[in-house]
Amino acid sequence: MSLLRTILGSAATVLRTLRTHIADRSVLPPPVSTDTLPVLPDHDILIHLASLLDSVTAGVISLDGEGRIRVFNAAAESLFSLHRAQVVGRPFGEVGRISTFEDQAMRALWERLTDAVWAAGAALELEYDFYPKHGPRRVISYSVYPLGRMAWSVGNGVVIVCEDITRKKEMEDQVSDARKKLLAVFDGITDGIQVVDSEYRVTAVNKSMTSLLSRTIKLGDHCYAACAFDLKICTDCPAEETFLTGQPASTTKRLAFTRDVNGSDERDRYIEINTFPLLDRGNRVVQVVEYIKDVSEKMRLADRLEHARRLAELGEMAARVAHEVRNPLNAITGAAHFLAEEYAGDETLQKFVSLIKRQAVRVNQVASDLLYVSKPLRTRLTTMNINAVFDQALDALCEQLKDQHISVVHDLSPTMPLIEADELQIEQVLHNLLRNAVEAMPEGGALRLRTAIGVGGHAEISIQDTGPGIPAEDRDRIFQSFYTTKIKGTGLGLTIVQRVLKNHGGEILVQQPEAGGTRVVVRLPVSAGAVVYHP
Repeated sequence: MSLLRTILGSAATVLRTLRTHIADRSVLPPPVSTDTLPVLPDHDILIHLASLLDSVTAGVISLDGEGRIRVFNAAAESLFSLHRAQVVGRPFGEVGRISTFEDQAMRALWERLTDAVWAAGAALELEYDFYPKHGPRRVISYSVYPLGRMAWSVGNGVVIVCEDITRKKEMEDQVSDARKKLLAVFDGITDGIQVVDSEYRVTAVNKSMTSLLSRTIKLGDHCYAACAFDLKICTDCPAEETFLTGQPASTTKRLAFTRDVNGSDERDRYIEINTFPLLDRGNRVVQVVEYIKDVSEKMRLADRLEHARRLAELGEMAARVAHEVRNPLNAITGAAHFLAEEYAGDETLQKFVSLIKRQAVRVNQVASDLLYVSKPLRTRLTTMNINAVFDQALDALCEQLKDQHISVVHDLSPTMPLIEADELQIEQVLHNLLRNAVEAMPEGGALRLRTAIGVGGHAEISIQDTGPGIPAEDRDRIFQSFYTTKIKGTGLGLTIVQRVLKNHGGEILVQQPEAGGTRVVVRLPVSAGAVVYHP
């Protein structure tokens, strides 16, 4: 009976150890105490204990102080393909030499475990991969617990708990792969995404946020400090609204002094922020996802559409005004001519008549420009020599060139190909550009005219003056309708130029030469099957 109680005491210790390891897997009865054992026949107690051990899903191996196997439960039998009768009572280190170990991988696994147990000086956790003879890779975990002092002497021993964690590892690998894919998608989204907690600290952020804001956002940063350089929550913060209501929210904000996507210039940027709640199991908002989209181009397009709409309305009104002005203008001009002839000897009156004529011409030019801009542009293509048209446009300004003492340098290529274009419209384009260049040099200067075959085989026309040049702040606005820096300008000349060139598939470039002045370059496509013109 004394021997039985000793065995039962060891078993109770084994069960307590097992209870610590697999409390989340099995529901075990309270630890067995040798002082409170029920009065049962010895045989029944042993059967009950064996049943308890065999009901445990993990493999359990108990070694006594001499390293002999004393417990080898059913799960251990299944795991190692060994029967307990083959191993109980044997020294632990000899089991690896059992002839029934048909699988060499399993034998090697057992020997690795043996070496680890003998070398251990305290409780340890191990994981081994092995490839059985039949079947795929398996992963086995071992937990080794001491029973008393960790020394191999009589009265001490260890419990080894073995589990096949292959499925667990596979699931961990799947979770890891899914996480990597999710991160790849997260960072691959071209719009910015960040997650903030209830203190508005960033807990996750994708790579697009860096390029979107041109600054690095670190985990733990306050979103308002990282994104808006502010010291407090932004006004109308959608994340704050989502935290309060638990509902999605959105807003559009302007970020000042951010780097342009396609260059290095600093410019304002507009971002659209959409926020979504992340809830815990109690449906409380614990974090908020901020989806941030750059809508700068969208806002600029909206502005341009609104500008175009207003211009269309203005154009319609301008056309009506131009028609209404021309009739009385013709009467004024006719009356001025009559007065000039009738009172030819009155010098004072002639000065006023001359003023009336000049202003009438100016008003008529404005009316003509307004009508030109407001009407649909009809193009009549003909094959033309650009050098000849250039000379015609220049001839119309020859008197003004002489009066202002402007010299002209011709550099027209004699081998320019013919182009297909509306000759009258192209002449109007060149006339407007030449007139602008001449007006930029009221005190005289030099006008350089050049034609050549440019990039892509286009016909290239260049007009360069030695005037004061165009200020940088005006360069992007000179093609806007009614925008002008001239006292007597209408702001429609370059609008007409750009409209005609676009209709011909051409383009216009405004350059600032290092020597000063302004260079305007017009590029027009060469006609299909064009031939070189020889004057």
